[in-house]
Amino acid sequence: MNQHARTGALVVLLSLAGLASHALPHPMGVSTVGALGMAAAAYLPRSLVLAPVLVTILIVDAINGFYGALAMSFVYIGHLAAALSVRGLLGSVSVKSVAFASILSALVFYLLSNLTPMAMGYYPNTFDGWVACYVAALPFLLKGILANMVYGGLAFGVIAMIGGSDAHRILIAKRD
Repeated sequence: MNQHARTGALVVLLSLAGLASHALPHPMGVSTVGALGMAAAAYLPRSLVLAPVLVTILIVDAINGFYGALAMSFVYIGHLAAALSVRGLLGSVSVKSVAFASILSALVFYLLSNLTPMAMGYYPNTFDGWVACYVAALPFLLKGILANMVYGGLAFGVIAMIGGSDAHRILIAKRD
């Protein structure tokens, strides 16, 4: 299989895995999208990293129902920025890099997605309001880290089992 076909196949596989896993009922804040973004960041070329994440969240939201445009914009930007933020960490996949990427991805998503309640006026636009907003969301940050570690560990573990030590040649597209 040539490189373009392998890359296309990986985008489709990651998108399908994202759709299947994110469409399942899950507690708020315990999503597979962060792990999907981590896998895309690790194995796809820079130009395609966002594709599986965007396909997943758009289609699942279309099925479940879209919500407020302002809230959606911060959530979508958070998911996309989280995937991009871990690309450098996952140039070489290891337990350590996946653990650090799990934390960074969740932190970036937390910081950006929690602009929603501030922008929607749920908290006063003061220092105390910002602190209250982010403190109230700390449980979601912890759930996000846990989800990324569990689902990311599972995703990278499955990829390693499928491809063994040659996963980058057998299954994975070439990063640029």
